[in-house]
Amino acid sequence: MGLALILASAALAAHDPSEDRSVKLDLVARLTTSPETIVLGSSRGRRAQPDYIESLTGHSAFNGAVRAGTAADAFVMTRYLADCAPRAGRRYIWFVDAGLATNGIPPELLADPRSHGYLGLPGALSRQALCRPRGRPDGRHQADGSYTAQVASSLPEHAKNLDAEVAKLVASVREHHGSLNLDTNPRRFVWFEKTLAFMNSHGSRPVIVFNPIQPKVLAELRKYGFPEHRAALTYLRGLHRRYDFVAVDAENIHRWGGSANDFWDPTHIDYANMRRLLAYIVAHSDGALR
Repeated sequence: MGLALILASAALAAHDPSEDRSVKLDLVARLTTSPETIVLGSSRGRRAQPDYIESLTGHSAFNGAVRAGTAADAFVMTRYLADCAPRAGRRYIWFVDAGLATNGIPPELLADPRSHGYLGLPGALSRQALCRPRGRPDGRHQADGSYTAQVASSLPEHAKNLDAEVAKLVASVREHHGSLNLDTNPRRFVWFEKTLAFMNSHGSRPVIVFNPIQPKVLAELRKYGFPEHRAALTYLRGLHRRYDFVAVDAENIHRWGGSANDFWDPTHIDYANMRRLLAYIVAHSDGALR
């Protein structure tokens, strides 16, 4: 088990079991105007409120982040938006963990036939069928992909005892660091690079953001060198030769004025921290979000 996988496993364990991939695609299909900025990533990006992004940038936004989101999820969402809510030069905020990407396709994504054409699978839908909602509005999300106020106040990420959960994750890092197994197979980056290539080909310069890590957990990771993070930075530096993007490292919350108390659990910042982080991201996006 890699250290980044420890973080991902902890994040996944804290989450609601509801499936939001099809819900987010349905929301795109129902859009009446095409959003200018898109949020991608896992549940750790679902707190990025589109209306706050618009207040910072002047551009409308949509939150397309999904539970346990992968690079394949980002690719499908990006392509689906281009087909069903097209806009040239769209802006992207893509939240990632230190592991950065995997080559896997979540079964929940495969279960929605709207993904098949993008993933090179049989059963690609016609344009008419592709851009049609498949279900009723779920009542949990607003039209811009954010949670309704009622849902946002009662998410299962709210730890009953944050200090205890942080201590548990620190202990897990300490226990498993010796079994570190860095995945160096280039195939794990296939969907990540396909997404970047598609964005660039449509005039977009995405902003890739390393997710924040609770300070005590980050300190424990750094005791063992946090090799996933170093490997990700090296990989991204090399990737700049082929793709145009901005990378913002937000793992250390003190870099962007975050509070250690404003976490819902050891892997999820709350809305107050997310607003601080979004302001930092926009200010350090080298103009890509303006």
